[in-house]
Amino acid sequence: MKKIICICMILLTGTLGCMAQDWKDIVSGVVNTVVGNQASQQSLVGTWKYVSPDCKFESDNLIAKAGSELAAKKVEEKMSSIFQQIGMTEGCTFVFNADSTYTSTVGSRTVKGTYTYNKDTQELLLKTSLGVKITTTATLSGKKLSILFKSDKLLSVVQGISNVASKVNSSLETVSKLAGQYDGLNLGFMLEKQ
Repeated sequence: MKKIICICMILLTGTLGCMAQDWKDIVSGVVNTVVGNQASQQSLVGTWKYVSPDCKFESDNLIAKAGSELAAKKVEEKMSSIFQQIGMTEGCTFVFNADSTYTSTVGSRTVKGTYTYNKDTQELLLKTSLGVKITTTATLSGKKLSILFKSDKLLSVVQGISNVASKVNSSLETVSKLAGQYDGLNLGFMLEKQ
């Protein structure tokens, strides 16, 4: 009788181990499908509307990060003012098409071009119809898309397209000084899928 109970226990333990492995594989498959596809180029396809400025720090140092969160709020407030002055408001849209073309509308300006997205590096490369290449980091979270630039790159782009240079330049100077205090500051904007 003890032999039968031992054999049943061994078989049951082996079966439970296999079941656990199967459940683990199923859960892993679902997670990989959801997370893996979440940031693919296909998931960018659609119309995205401007929501707000966005600011992230690359630092993993928690103490620095805690202080940088307060700085991020300050930078986002200044960037909001700058974006309004250049026409980057709630009416702005980015349309990413399945054929790797895009159209962005900021204020009265429309820019067309092509794009590629590398989900491993989260690099979004925009190439305008005039041949200008713009490299960004794009992070997708549900229906929100964060497009970030290295702070110095975004500040020079904003300065370049500004029609109200004196107003924007004073705000840019403030943001630039703040950005200079932090390594790895990325500035950009948040979009929401329509």
